[in-house]
This record gives sequence, C-alpha cells and structure tokens, in this order.
Amino acid sequence: MTAQPKTSLSLLVGLSATLREPVLDAMVDPTTVAVVVDQDELPGRGVLSWRVFDASGPIDSGEFTVGDDCGACQLIESLLPLLETLVARRHWDHVVLAAPPAMEARPLAGALVTTMPEIAVDTVTCVVDAVLLVQQLSGDELLDERGLALGPPDRRNVAELTARQIEYADVCVLANAHRSTAPERLHNLLVHLNPRTTVVAADPAGVPTGPVARTGLFDFEAAEAWAGELAASDRLQPSGDGVTTVLWRSTRPLHPARLNDALEDIVDGVVRSRGVVWLANRPTQRVRWESAGYSASLGTLGEWADTEHLAECTVVATGMGLDPARLQAILDACLLTESELASLNWQELDDPFAGVL
Repeated sequence: MTAQPKTSLSLLVGLSATLREPVLDAMVDPTTVAVVVDQDELPGRGVLSWRVFDASGPIDSGEFTVGDDCGACQLIESLLPLLETLVARRHWDHVVLAAPPAMEARPLAGALVTTMPEIAVDTVTCVVDAVLLVQQLSGDELLDERGLALGPPDRRNVAELTARQIEYADVCVLANAHRSTAPERLHNLLVHLNPRTTVVAADPAGVPTGPVARTGLFDFEAAEAWAGELAASDRLQPSGDGVTTVLWRSTRPLHPARLNDALEDIVDGVVRSRGVVWLANRPTQRVRWESAGYSASLGTLGEWADTEHLAECTVVATGMGLDPARLQAILDACLLTESELASLNWQELDDPFAGVL
C-alpha cells in the first residue's frame, strides 16, 4: 500500500499581528490553506479566535477556550484536531499556521513533529519589527503588562519571547527596515542570535522580498539543539557593526550570593545570554542560565554525574556595544577564590536562589 504524501506546514510567528499580514498573504497560494489564531479576545473573554481560509476566501472560524492553566498547552491541544481535519480533506498540499503573537514556535513545532506524522514542518518564519527590535530585546516589560500573556501563569517578558521566536526561526522577516537607521546592524544581530536563520527584508508595504514558506529549511534536530543549551565556542559569530557575542567559561564554581548581587551588572548591555553554570552550594546540580533584556533566570537541568562533562560554567552572551572584558571581569569576580575553594564548606553558603531552584 502506497503511503499518502505528507502535507507540508509553514509556521508563522511574531509579536506584531499587523506586520505579519503581508507576510501571511505571501505564504498563501492556490494549494495552501491558512489557519490564523489571534488573541485579541483573550484578556476579556478568555478565548483565542481562529479562522481558516484559502486563496478562494474564508472557510471556517471559531474559538478556543483558555482557562487558568498553561495557555500555550491548551492552544496546542485544541489546534491539533483542527489541523487533522484540514489535512484529512486532502484538498491542499500546504498549511500555513499563524500562531498568536505571544506563542513561541518551539512547543508548536515539537507537538507537530511528535504527534502528527501526516504533517511535515517545512519552514518556521518569524516577523520582527526593525524599529522596535532592539527595544523589545532589551527591556523587562512583562507580556501581561501589555495584555499579551497566554493566561494567568504566563510570566514571560517581551524580551524573552522575542529572543525565543528568533532563535527557532528558519526565516526572519525584517519588517520596517526602510524606517531603521541601521538595518545592516539589525541583520547582524539576528544572525548572532540565530546563525541558522535566513534574514529576508520586507519592502515598504511589508511584503517579503524572498521566500518565506516552502523553503525546506526546517531541521527539527538542529532547531532543538540551538534552542537548548547554548554554550560552545562553535556557536560564536564574528563581531561587527556593534554586535558582539562572547563565550565565558570557568572550571571553578560560582559563589551564589556574589552572583545574585551581580545580576544587574551581568545583564547590562547584554541582549541575550544562555548557558549552564555550577553553583558552589549545589555542587552536583547542573543549573541553566538564561537572560533576555534586563531579566535573568536560573533553572535545574539535572545532575553533572548524568553527563559526560565535568562540572563547569559556560555562558554565551550577545550584546549591542558589549564590552567583553567588562563582562568577563564581572563574571570572574563571582567565582570562588582560591582560598575559598580550599577552606569553605560550600553547601553551607547562603542560597539566594532557593525559591527558584
């Protein structure tokens, strides 16, 4: 029995629904069906609205109810049956899924790859605003403060969402580039955040000037690897046009109190950083390090004994006008000194991260 060919799917993400519209139009052709989910009604009514259309016009519409749990999880759970129904009709060979502005591509793509064998994720496209990109990546404003949170538990900030959308994208569409004073610098910044991505400019009307769907660029393993633990010298991009990425590494553990006191200085001038660190008072734990804008977070990744690595600290940081020597000095000052290594009872150190680890 001959297997049915898979239906290709292009995923569209980005914080601005308005800037995404011309890109969405460019993705739809006579053999494409589009599913667009928006969150305008989420703050007031607790629903995500969806509509389905193809080149001939509207096909269907409806709502997904979002409760007090994980809004992204509920969206995925509700979307999959809708996609299954569309694919089963065998009327189109390509699906475009435009996610809500606050949705990250990674959980959606992961669910599609692992649960829908009839679909082949083809391209993840992210639309970014050249005018607001640096501001969105550099602040600490919560999505909830802008009415964009995907439910009450969503405590992400705008910088975190923007960075994660870019980091998972095969194609980044740089909209409003004609209004930017330094579009080349923004192009360079996007490549530093995600060397896998292809940057496509948009014309003044917002229409992309290059392919944004059916590119065949999506590679699940490569996307997952880049979105995971970023801490290796082969991930560095050449500095240029004010954008720098640096790798900091140490085989000594960090003093938890000194690290906590230095957090603001560490993220100053850093747009995005990720890595794995070793806290002296948690000698067996691998601790995830992540920052976006002015916010830094730590989380547990398991035990050092479960890996092939000796305990160490590795952080990759990208910034605009970043001073690598200054950042290195700040992080080095957070390490245990030689005398502390020899004399301290590490596990008796105060733990300022007890509430998050």
